Amino acid sequence: MDILTKYITEPFQYEFIQRALIASIMVGVSCGLIGTYIMLRRLSLIGDALAHAVLPGVVIGFMIAGKGALSLFIGALTAGILTSILISFVERNSKIKEDTSIGIIFTGAFALGILLVSQLKQVHIDLSSYLFGDVLGVSDSDLILSSVITVVIIISVILFYRQLLVTSFDPTMAHIIGISTAVVHYFLMTLLSMSIVAGLQSVGVILIIAMLITPPATAFLITDKLKKLLILSCLFGVMSAVTGLYLSYHLNFASGASIVLVSVFFFGLAFLFSPKEGIIIKMIRRRKNANLNLTEDIIKLMSKDEHENDSVLIESISDKLGVSKNKIHSSLNRIKKMKLIIQANGKYELTEKGKKVAERLIRSHRLWETYVAEKHIVNIEDIHQDAEKFEHVLSDDLLAEIDEELGHPQKDPHGSPIPKKQ
Repeated sequence: MDILTKYITEPFQYEFIQRALIASIMVGVSCGLIGTYIMLRRLSLIGDALAHAVLPGVVIGFMIAGKGALSLFIGALTAGILTSILISFVERNSKIKEDTSIGIIFTGAFALGILLVSQLKQVHIDLSSYLFGDVLGVSDSDLILSSVITVVIIISVILFYRQLLVTSFDPTMAHIIGISTAVVHYFLMTLLSMSIVAGLQSVGVILIIAMLITPPATAFLITDKLKKLLILSCLFGVMSAVTGLYLSYHLNFASGASIVLVSVFFFGLAFLFSPKEGIIIKMIRRRKNANLNLTEDIIKLMSKDEHENDSVLIESISDKLGVSKNKIHSSLNRIKKMKLIIQANGKYELTEKGKKVAERLIRSHRLWETYVAEKHIVNIEDIHQDAEKFEHVLSDDLLAEIDEELGHPQKDPHGSPIPKKQ
């Protein structure tokens, strides 16, 4: 415990670490908020473009007023806004599509920045920190600027939450109720440029796009509610920034790269284990559903057939379902634990609970066959295979609606009786 406490508290002995930690939190919050709207609007490429296009603004700001936080901020913000306007202008006034205009404008702006840097031969300026980030070198003026930008972004998101929400999900509705999508778009681009400037010193131009997109993408795998999405985006952004900073300090890694890699690591965890979208969780869910479907299929067959002993039953079910005997045997043991069947006198029999499950499944199958046949949804020769799939997923409420709509039929298209609801 003492080692862990020392690991956590040791960096705070240094003032530059304290400043870096605050700056990292600011980056996580500002990028998390704005990045959410950028992702929802499918403007990730524009975010990348603006992240690169601020470079000439930074250089021009330095050339005019020196390496002051305010001058660099104004230069970068101006460059970001102009880039956004130019992209829209080219798209509206030519047959060039948005992605192409983005590629042209941002590469041109970035090349201009490099050209301007090459002209500063008489002055030493370390612009690499603006390209790749150096959170451990954050100054008091950088910290003040980042704090102001973060507060402005938070207030803007709160005050204009409704406008940003409507224009992100339904621009047509926004136009109908009198919200200018163009004004909101350029307002968002301004906030995006500001968030990029806030993260310049921490993770740099090259990696800022990862902080704008990865935390929101991670949150999006967990929830689809906007408020929760904004909160989780900020949370993942802050966690990535703080954890990356600790790794940077203790392992002597590059700060910007550490922050971004931690962010990508969190995305990987969500991609694999998200309750709704996780790959591994989906595999587990599919396996459970497959086992449940097999259980129901076995119970349905047992309700129809009579056998002298369990070996004959297992062989019969294996042949009909195309499943190995070993899997059928293990499934029967699982079903027995669920108290749906009992084993007596050398053979399996359905319990009362098992008979109800079988009857409900048969009712679902035959009602669905009747429904798709009457509505001509599938060909009559295919209704059995279709019902085999849907009998496992139809809810009681849906079955009741189908039964009501069909007028409570007594028999299915094959003439088999349809069990009544228990």
